Amino acid sequence: MSKGLPVSRTKFRIKQFKNFMSQIFKSKRGAFGVVILVVASIIALCAPLIAPHDPVRDVSLAGDFCAPVWYPKIFGGQYSENMYLLEDPLFDSPKELRYWQAPSDGSVQVSWTNFTGYDRNLKGEIYNKLGCLVINLTNPASEDLTTTFSVNFNYTYSAPPKRFMLTFYYLAKAAEYSPLNVTLTVYRPDSSSIVLLDAQRSSEARIDKTSNQWTQLTVDTKSERAWVDAYLGQSVQTPETYIFPVAGQYRIELKLTFTRNPDLESGKTEILIDNFNIKFYGSVYGLLGTDQQGRDIFSQLIWGSRLSLFVGIIAAVVSVALGLILGLVAAYLGGITDEIIMRITDVLLTLPSLPLMLVLMAVLGASLWNLIILIGFLGWMGFARTVRSAVLSIKERSFIEAAKASGAGSGYIMTRHVIPNVMALVYVALAQSVPGAILSEAALSFLGLYDPTVMTWGRMLHDVETSPVGVKMWWWALPPGIGIALVSLSFILIGFALDEILNPRLRQRR
Repeated sequence: MSKGLPVSRTKFRIKQFKNFMSQIFKSKRGAFGVVILVVASIIALCAPLIAPHDPVRDVSLAGDFCAPVWYPKIFGGQYSENMYLLEDPLFDSPKELRYWQAPSDGSVQVSWTNFTGYDRNLKGEIYNKLGCLVINLTNPASEDLTTTFSVNFNYTYSAPPKRFMLTFYYLAKAAEYSPLNVTLTVYRPDSSSIVLLDAQRSSEARIDKTSNQWTQLTVDTKSERAWVDAYLGQSVQTPETYIFPVAGQYRIELKLTFTRNPDLESGKTEILIDNFNIKFYGSVYGLLGTDQQGRDIFSQLIWGSRLSLFVGIIAAVVSVALGLILGLVAAYLGGITDEIIMRITDVLLTLPSLPLMLVLMAVLGASLWNLIILIGFLGWMGFARTVRSAVLSIKERSFIEAAKASGAGSGYIMTRHVIPNVMALVYVALAQSVPGAILSEAALSFLGLYDPTVMTWGRMLHDVETSPVGVKMWWWALPPGIGIALVSLSFILIGFALDEILNPRLRQRR
C-alpha cells in the first residue's frame, strides 16, 4: 500500500492538471494567452539554437546600422553584403600559401608550420591550436628582400562596403637586425591605386623589435580621422566610397620588405603571421539587421525573450510570495503586528515606484539580480492587502474555530487551512504580476539602468532611443516592443481565465 499511494496521488494530480488545462482552453482568452506564452517559452528555451550570435559580445558582425537582408528585395535600393576574402585566416592548413610570392633567389622564404598560432578569441595570448605562416629572411645581403601577398577579387555589389578591414597578428624574432616595412595597396578597376598603409606615415607599419607576444596590425576604414587625412585626404568623408567606388575587379597587395638597420649588422629575421583576415562589412545582414556596434538584432530579440521572461517571472514570484506571507501574518495575528505591517504597506504605496527604483538602482548598481530584487520587493503591497482582507474573512469561519478547538496551533492552521483557501488569489495575482514586472524591467532598461552583460527587450529599446538613427530603423524598434506587448498580453489573458475558473460567482455571472 505504501508504494501504491504515491502512484495514485501522482495520477490524481495529472488528472487534475488535465482538467484544469481543459477549462483554460474552454476560454478563448485563456487559450490565446497560453498559446502565446508557449511560443515565447519555446523561443526562450531554444535561444542558443535559434540565435546564431551572442547578443552582447559578438560585435562587428557587419556594418553598423545594417538593414535586414530582405529589405532591399522589398523596398529596393543599393546594398552590399559581407565578404571574406580568405577561407582559412587561422592557417589551419597551408592552402593560403597560394596568395604569397617570395623572391626567386630564396633570400626570403614563406612557409606554413604547425607552430602554435594565434586564436582570435584570446586577445593576444598564445594558445594550443596549430598552424601559422612563417616568413624567414635567410640571405640579408640579397637585393630583393620583399615578399608579397596579393589577392584579386570581383566586387559585385552596387553600394560600397560599410567598412573595410585588413588585420593580422605577428610574432617577430630578431627584427632589430633587419626591420620589416609593411605596405598595403588597393588597385581599383580603373588601374589607379591607393596606399592604405606604409612605414613612412605610420610607425605601426615598421616592425623593428623582437616581440614576446602576438601583436596586432590593423588597417580599418573606421579608424581615427588622422588616418583618413594622412592616406586619403582631408576632403574624403566616407573612406569606403573613396576606396571602392564602383563594382569591378580589385586587387589587394600587401608587401613585407626587409630593410637594413644602419646601427646593426644585418642578420636573419623570422616573422610569424596568424589570424590574417580581410573583411568587407556589408550594409545588409541577418533577419533584422545590426545595431550601432554591428551586433545581430535578431539574436538580441531571441535572447531578450529569455531574459525578459526570466526577470518577469522571478520578480512576480518574489512579490507574490512576500505579499502572501505578510498579508497572511498581518490578518491572522492581528493586533500590533497587523498595525505595523499595514502602516509599512501604506507608506510604500504612497512612494512613486519608478523614481524609487531609479534611485535604488543607481545606488546598488545595475545588475540583473538587483533589478529582480527591486521589482519584487517593491511590488508586494497591493497583493498583501488583498490577502489580508481574504484571511480576515476566512479566520472567522467555523472550520477555523473547529481547528482551534481541537488544539491546532497557529502555524498548522495557516498552512493547512488558510493558505489553501487563498491559493486561488495567488494564482491569479502571479499571472497578473508578470506583465508589471516585465514592464518595470523594460522601463528601467530604457532609462539606461540595465545590466551591461545581458540583453533584454528594454535594453534594445534603450539602444534604439539613444542611437542617431532612432526609430527610422523600424525593424529594430518594433520587434522588442511587440514582444513586450504580446508576452504581457498572454499573462493578462491567462489571469482573466484563471479568475473565471477559480471564482465560481464570477464564472456564473459571465
